[in-house]
Amino acid sequence: MNARFPIGTSDFAKIRREGSYYVDKTGLAVELIRATNEAVLFPRPRRFGKTLNLSMLRYWFERVRAGEPNDIAALFAGLEVATAGADVSAHFQRYPVIFLTFKDVKHREWADCRADVFALVRHEVLRHEAVWRQAVLAQDEQQALDAVAAGTGSDTQVQSALRLLCRALHLATGEAAVLLIDEYDTPIHSGWSFGYYDEVVELFRNLLSGALKDNSHLYRGVLTGILRVAKESIFSGLNNVAVFSLLATPFSRWFGFTEDEVAALCAAAGPEADLAGVREWYNGYLMGGRIVYNPWSLVNYLSALPDGLKPYWVNTASDDILRDLLIRQGPALHAELAELIQGREIVQPISENIQLRDLGRTPADVWSFLLFTGYLKARNVRQVGGEALAHLSIPNQEVRVTYSQIFRRWLDMNLGDARPDDICRSLLTGEERGFEARFQRLVLNSLSYFDTGGKTPEAVYQAFLVGLLVQLDRTHVVDSNRESGYGRYDVCVRPRLDVPGPRAGAVLELKSIDVENGDTVESALTAAMQQIHDRQYAAALREAGADPIWLWAAVFDGKRVRVRLERG
Repeated sequence: MNARFPIGTSDFAKIRREGSYYVDKTGLAVELIRATNEAVLFPRPRRFGKTLNLSMLRYWFERVRAGEPNDIAALFAGLEVATAGADVSAHFQRYPVIFLTFKDVKHREWADCRADVFALVRHEVLRHEAVWRQAVLAQDEQQALDAVAAGTGSDTQVQSALRLLCRALHLATGEAAVLLIDEYDTPIHSGWSFGYYDEVVELFRNLLSGALKDNSHLYRGVLTGILRVAKESIFSGLNNVAVFSLLATPFSRWFGFTEDEVAALCAAAGPEADLAGVREWYNGYLMGGRIVYNPWSLVNYLSALPDGLKPYWVNTASDDILRDLLIRQGPALHAELAELIQGREIVQPISENIQLRDLGRTPADVWSFLLFTGYLKARNVRQVGGEALAHLSIPNQEVRVTYSQIFRRWLDMNLGDARPDDICRSLLTGEERGFEARFQRLVLNSLSYFDTGGKTPEAVYQAFLVGLLVQLDRTHVVDSNRESGYGRYDVCVRPRLDVPGPRAGAVLELKSIDVENGDTVESALTAAMQQIHDRQYAAALREAGADPIWLWAAVFDGKRVRVRLERG
């Protein structure tokens, strides 16, 4: 390996001083200076360079105090911001900078969260103490900063401390402050997960409103996070905060790696770097219409080339919220999730304003959450009837692995001692009684989850079956409601043409008993099998070279399941 890649280092100066490879994102400072926005929020998925970018901004903007290293200009030598022009260089090392990162505030208890936030605010007040003590402040202002510095500040004093600190630093230095807040919503996610959402939202509403709203002592405020938490929750009245989500074109270059940057990184890593594999595993995100790669995974891969391509990003944080959402929505999402895992797109409404309090009440909330947290990508976003519709898909192989793992855990919760692999095997080996028994167990264990939403029973079980059979993704294509022969089959499992291995295939037709029409189990099974033959559903399997071909009819009578099998 020719280059040295920093792993887990988010300090800009350390990366530059140690000679590690740095992808030049200093243009963020240029665009920020030339923009007219006083305060901006950049919601991006985790591990997409947010903390490192804020660290870079801090070193560019922050005044160097007596006794501190003054090699900062050398750190920016040769980078975009250093050659941008006099209008940009005029802001170099000019401002007092307040820097807070909440990325590690992940507590189960509200008291611990509150104490941690208060400690971080206190740390910044203490860091700037030598400067703000030079300011001429009102007596109550001086007392408030003294109390926060001593760790005895009241809730009101701590929540107004950032605004007061901006004022004191401005008075002392003659320059308005730069406020950098990293991962502002991490404590809010923990509050949502562990039951103190209202308390943490109130704290951050007061803290951020005080710092950002009508603050004449602020030059720039920059916030990062994963989500844009709805205005009514946090940013009520903060009309000066411009939000640039991953759908926005401005600032889209600065988070994640572009195609050109990835090519340069692979070249620096040496000839063993698999650029084609990198595209499959870590590419696929779209930010402002621009193709972007996952930086965390790419750098980890390039730092350990002998280990090959594998998931890195998906293992960097808890998937508690994601797993809870997918499990809670359950069958309402399974058909769409199965489509996604098979590499296809779905069209769904999305919203940039995430109401965590209501998250999970509707599938639309879940799609938005999955998009903005990096588990989906969106293209062709358009307004239709007052709502935004997007074509959603899974960005890459790494994220597809995550869905498969979560789906597997969901299945394990509902199948009891019936393993998904056993169901898949019995389907493709023509084990009629074994498949029926395992399918019956699935129904008995899962009916309470599925008996919702007003769907017909066969539609619900079709969705679940497709999700279950996605376990075969490596060797087979699993889909539903696709044309074959003279109609649309319910579920089809056909071997992949480009993958060596088992060539067995199966098609399933699902029906429920219509008592009012005088249906019986036997008549329904006969009708289902006849439909498979009449509409030639096995045509898609023959085209795929499947052998053997299994034709399955399945009938639901309440909690009772019966199947019939023929060889096609």
